[in-house]
Amino acid sequence: MAAASILMRNLILTSKLSSLPFSGRAAAATTSIRRLSAGLRPQRRLTGGAEPTRSEDGDQDEDVSFELAVKLFNGGRYYKCHDVLEEMWYDAEEPVRTFLHGVLQCSVGFHHLLNQNHRGAMMELGEGLCKLRKLGFKDGPFLQFEQDISTALEFIYQTQKELAACNDKFCMTMDGSEKSYELLGSFAAGQKLYSLELSLDAEMYIMFSAPNHYSSERPSRVKVPKLDAKANLKSLQSVCEYFSY
Repeated sequence: MAAASILMRNLILTSKLSSLPFSGRAAAATTSIRRLSAGLRPQRRLTGGAEPTRSEDGDQDEDVSFELAVKLFNGGRYYKCHDVLEEMWYDAEEPVRTFLHGVLQCSVGFHHLLNQNHRGAMMELGEGLCKLRKLGFKDGPFLQFEQDISTALEFIYQTQKELAACNDKFCMTMDGSEKSYELLGSFAAGQKLYSLELSLDAEMYIMFSAPNHYSSERPSRVKVPKLDAKANLKSLQSVCEYFSY
């Protein structure tokens, strides 16, 4: 029944478009196809595990907006933030589209990190960071966010290297490549090594804790990256040097 309805709508659309000049037909077709496909978008999931239910979220329906995404990200609700950013990403144009994709992947990365998927966390954060860097921020809150993501990723990378070095069977020298992330993520996979902790100064930190954690040279925590609540997507064009694919 649904397929028949969509087919009928396409036939009506084709009839209407035929009376337009070519340029008008192309523009109208693009807009209409986006609308028709909105209800057919595949729902991508963050992990292979069970999806959290609405009752677990406890949210009332809110309008999808960047302000909502910022609120969710800064509140550590990374899974929900991913859903909001994904909805925005579908219809966004460059450079906003690349920026949203980068933040989305960072959100997925932190979700993985707090759910014992260390390799997935490093891969997603690394890819998200690459997209943010591609935008060429020179200053402002978006550059600060990019730098904070880089600091957090380096912290995760170094703590994973420490786990590898503590392994009795072998010791590995890592170079920060994608292959390093893949190899490092296998250490202590499934163990809860990272958690969020609110400090006395009201800042949120990612805490690292493992049985063999003995290093006193490196800190065992890093500040959680936050999006500036005052930043807005309209200013994105003026503060980045975006280059086309």
